[in-house]
Amino acid sequence: MLFNSLEFLLLFLPVTTLGFWLCRRYGDVRWIILWLLACSLVFYGAWEPIYILLILVSIAFNYAAAMLLMRRRSKWILGLAIAANVALLGYYKYTNFLLLTFSTLTGSALHPVAILLPLGISFVTFIQIAFLVDVYNRRTDDLGLPKYALFVCYFPHLIAGPIIHHKEVMSQFTNERIRSISQADVVIGLSMIAIGLFKKVIMADTLAEHANLAFRLANEAQPISFFDAWGGALAFTFQIYFDFSGYSDIAIGLSRLFGIKLPINFNSPYKAGSIIEFWRRWHITLSRFLRDYLYIPLGGNRGGKVRRYANLLIVMLIGGLWHGASWLFVIWGALHGIYLIVNHGFRHIMQAPAVVRAGLDKMLAPLSSLLVFPAVVFAWVFFRANTWDGAMVMLRAMRGLNGIVVPERFQFFGPFREFAMRHIVTGNLITYQSLHNIAWLVAAALFVFLLPNTQELLAKFKPALDKVEVPDNVFNRVLTWRPTTGTAILTAAVTLLALFKIYAGAPGEFIYFQF
Repeated sequence: MLFNSLEFLLLFLPVTTLGFWLCRRYGDVRWIILWLLACSLVFYGAWEPIYILLILVSIAFNYAAAMLLMRRRSKWILGLAIAANVALLGYYKYTNFLLLTFSTLTGSALHPVAILLPLGISFVTFIQIAFLVDVYNRRTDDLGLPKYALFVCYFPHLIAGPIIHHKEVMSQFTNERIRSISQADVVIGLSMIAIGLFKKVIMADTLAEHANLAFRLANEAQPISFFDAWGGALAFTFQIYFDFSGYSDIAIGLSRLFGIKLPINFNSPYKAGSIIEFWRRWHITLSRFLRDYLYIPLGGNRGGKVRRYANLLIVMLIGGLWHGASWLFVIWGALHGIYLIVNHGFRHIMQAPAVVRAGLDKMLAPLSSLLVFPAVVFAWVFFRANTWDGAMVMLRAMRGLNGIVVPERFQFFGPFREFAMRHIVTGNLITYQSLHNIAWLVAAALFVFLLPNTQELLAKFKPALDKVEVPDNVFNRVLTWRPTTGTAILTAAVTLLALFKIYAGAPGEFIYFQF
């Protein structure tokens, strides 16, 4: 069941919310925990009912391991429990990947195994591993089984994050907090859901049409043109931005309807001035998990610069493989690992006297910002391409090696006319032959680089657990969200527009649902 499906929006969510308010009125927090747990299991089982049993067994196993760790702080128990979680994830997600890799390396004829991937298994695995480590380090409290089961199954974050910690979220499930839910919680929640639907249904799904065509042609080894390739790469770059940002907004908004704040997972990453900053803004809770439960245990930056750079590369390789069972995801992770190493290395070189460093920072900051976005776009090609050959076709075209095609009506070269006559041919673009397609890219860029994000719009109302710093500029001052009649009308209009588009066709799947 997708957040952007009519059955979720018009059936599941109203029934779940109504039951929640009835439990709040006539019961207490224990009723609410059991009700939301039951609803979350229904939500999860809508994909494949048999996997309800799988997630319940996983919950029971990890809860038992946590109880053992509470009684006996043993690294052996912790290690075996983590290994069991990784083994379960490995079986469902990486069995066919390993079989295919082995077949390719040895030439043997091993056939794929028919395995249906449980939704959200990567997220479920990570939050339970984090929970076990937190129990071992005595960073949890209130370890009741119903609360733990809801912690794992809580439907706003279940399928695609954010990756939450038991203490930061489940500590909010108290009678005092439930009784204090206000009209503002509901209004903020509904507003975030509406914004998220707009990003996903209107922006991301439209951009997906453009990106899919370009990458499909590349995967078929068709020599697409320079502008086709860049148009497709940029379309996917903005698609995954609005897709993930929209999902994160909806997840936080849904939880806010029940008075529970989730952590921020997305904070305008394309505005980052460095790759280090990019990963502090993109999939924030995953970055936090990789830092706290992988990078630091590996030694972090404690073993010298070479060890630090090696740890960064290992973490990003694992992060890439976590996103999907393909070597292309590993390459994507490796690229970002290399980016981070270069970024940290440059910062080390810049360790000059304060006055000199300040001057260099001021001079190089604009250049750094200009380099980050193209580097991210380049890496996204490997993330999106279905095959190595498809990625190579895209990158070859993006370098102009397949030629540059410009429709006649767009040819106004001026002083570059001689260059154009040698290198540019007249023809029709395959994917970006119309101003309509170009307008969508321009609109997406304006949304991404100029307008405030959802957290900045609603900053005064603290929509999530974390607080974001709101830049003081004209857009943020003018567009700050206010609880007015006009805002209510606009929110309703955006929601209706999204519902009409969903009704007109099958809802597009969130990209991160496959992870």
